[in-house]
Amino acid sequence: MLGAFRLIVCGTIGICLPPAGAQDVPDLAGFWAEPSQQEPSGQAPIDELPEGTVLLDDAGAGDPGRGESGGINLTERALEEIRTYDPADELLVENTCKAPSVIFAMQAPFPMEIHQGRDLIVMQLEFYDLFRTIFLDGRDHPPADAPHTKAGHSVGHWEGDTLVVETTHIASATLMNNGFNHSDDLRMVERFRLSEDESTLWLTQLYEDPAVFEGRVARHIARTRVPGEYTYPYDCDPSYGR
Repeated sequence: MLGAFRLIVCGTIGICLPPAGAQDVPDLAGFWAEPSQQEPSGQAPIDELPEGTVLLDDAGAGDPGRGESGGINLTERALEEIRTYDPADELLVENTCKAPSVIFAMQAPFPMEIHQGRDLIVMQLEFYDLFRTIFLDGRDHPPADAPHTKAGHSVGHWEGDTLVVETTHIASATLMNNGFNHSDDLRMVERFRLSEDESTLWLTQLYEDPAVFEGRVARHIARTRVPGEYTYPYDCDPSYGR
């Protein structure tokens, strides 16, 4: 009886059963280590970015200097944020455990797990215990005035061996951890692809946010699969080190 119940539940939410007769798609499930710079591996996803895209080089442990924009042509709104930014504010108790949005969290030097199902994919980030749900059931994004969250609202589809994900409704937060934030209207398109030996996950993120910068901005992220590992609770403590 319990087994029958499990089949019903899994079939309903689409996280346990593979789709009957579905296309053969790559298996992204598993533990993926913190981002690393791997060149020239993963060059193909970079080559597919639109012409004129500004590619940020801050994935992993490297942060840009205060006020640096990584070559982005910022609007006056963002420049004013930089002018008034004080890094010491990051150490205030009320800010220490303030979670970033998915924009910064995906490239932070922390691992993640991917749980892949038929109608959705769940990404469990260790950084600030952020969870992402990517719907693969053909639904649209909610209306523009729907609530915005740090994870945003993600819908995806497969293009051959590439998972394409569009995310909107992302609550404003840091873009590069150096003084200016993206807006609530940022739109992100991600492309996930496995290396030939399936040991590396390549990811490009393409951002559009006219309120903060001109044109398009992107990141390229590479993560290594590590079997048998798990993410740990982030458990941010604002009093740590005080």
